[in-house]
Parts: sequence; structure tokens; C-alpha cells
Amino acid sequence: MQSGEQLTVLAEQIHHLVRYITKIKAELASIRHPKSPVDHFNTVAEQLNTICETTEDATNTIMESAEDILSNVDELSANIKYEPAQVSLNAIQDSTNKIFESCSFHDLTGQRISKIVRIMNRLEGTLDSLVDIVGREGLGEMPVDNDETIEDVIGMRDGDIAMHGPQVSGHEVSQDDIDALFGGDNSPKVGQAVSQNDIDSMFDQPATPAAKTPLPASDGAVSQDDIDSMFDQPAAPKATKPKVENPPAGQDVSQDDIDKLFG
Repeated sequence: MQSGEQLTVLAEQIHHLVRYITKIKAELASIRHPKSPVDHFNTVAEQLNTICETTEDATNTIMESAEDILSNVDELSANIKYEPAQVSLNAIQDSTNKIFESCSFHDLTGQRISKIVRIMNRLEGTLDSLVDIVGREGLGEMPVDNDETIEDVIGMRDGDIAMHGPQVSGHEVSQDDIDALFGGDNSPKVGQAVSQNDIDSMFDQPATPAAKTPLPASDGAVSQDDIDSMFDQPAAPKATKPKVENPPAGQDVSQDDIDKLFG
């Protein structure tokens, strides 16, 4: 092989190596970008630790409740001597003991999750070493994928809805965040009394005057003046009943006089 061909092959191999290194840098930047606000490893580790804490709390609650059930069953067994009732109480006691046995799942899941966390820590250390080898400055100059969030990475989305679920300790949504969504700083805080003036101001908005729309004027059409004149007629005078004089005292009242009163 001539030297020129060897140089060409060497240049091609170097070109391939450069492409592979660039791809490695891009993959590293997507996971451990110096300017990215999302730390994938720490976020996943927090979620796993939260799982351990949540299952531990739930297991403790289940076991405490099962202990209360057993205590009540023992008390009932001492006071109730009816044979069929004793059979039912024994069945309750057996089922409660099975609950205690099943609660051992917490130890198993905790051990497995701890193993996963240790593996992730080793991977994180390896990635940090690769970042140092490639160069943090070089990774920092690569573009940050701001459109990708941790919800997208670990599958915490259902369409456009982020499924946060139970909040990790220290990352809960505060009352101030909720108030900011519904009215900013002017919204009353929790525990703050609402005055009557605050309530009145909610309903004292000036009413928008209704625009008076004139009827279309065309040949033969009814104008607005015609309509107004229909309602501006003077009221008809009330009918007055004829005044009927009362007969003098001592005078007999005839049928004609009675008819005049109602006629």
C-alpha cells in the first residue's frame, strides 16, 4: 500500500473517531450538561428514596393497625364464649397474621431499590469521569435541550399533562404558588380575614350600559318615533261612579233606591 493511500485510510479512521467522540459528547450533554437545570441522576435517586420512605410509612401504619385488630380479637375471645363466634374470631386472627407476614415485602423492596441506587451512583461516577476526560468546557458549549424535562425523560407525562404524583420532600407546591395562579399578591393568604370591603369590591364592577340599537329606517318601515308614540299615549281617565245620595233619615228605602246603589 502506498503512503498516499495509507494517509487516506488514516484520515478516514480519524474522521470516524471524531464522529464517535462528538456523539459521545452529545449523549453526555443530554444527561450531564453543566448548564442544564435538570439533574437526571439526582432526580431519579430522589424519587427512589421517596418510594422507600412512602412504603416504609405505609408498612408501619398497616402493622400498627393489624396489632390493634389482634388486641381487639383477643379481648373479644375472652368475653365471648359462643362457639360460632370463636370460629370467626380465629379466622380474623389468622388473616391478621398473614398481614404481618406479607409486610416483609418492605424489606425486600427496600433492599432491591438500595441496590439500584448503588448501581446508579457507580454509573454517575463513571459519567463524571467521562465528562472530565471529554472536558466540561466543551460540554458547556454544546446546546442545551430546554424542551426536554425530567417528566419527559422518566415517563411522567400523559400527553400534555405532567403526572407529578406525590411530591418529593422539599419540592412541594406552596400556598404562595397556588395564590399566584389565582390572583397574584393581592389574593388573601390562608388564615387572613377577608373584610367586607374586599367582598364588596368583587361585586362593585361598573355595569356596562346596554347600547340602544335603533330600528332600521326604510320606506314603509316602522321608525323609532312610531314605537315611542305607542307608549306615550295619555292614560285614559278612570270611570267615575254616579254619586248616589243617601235617603233622609226615617224615610223608607224602596227597591229602586237599592238598585241605584249597585247600578
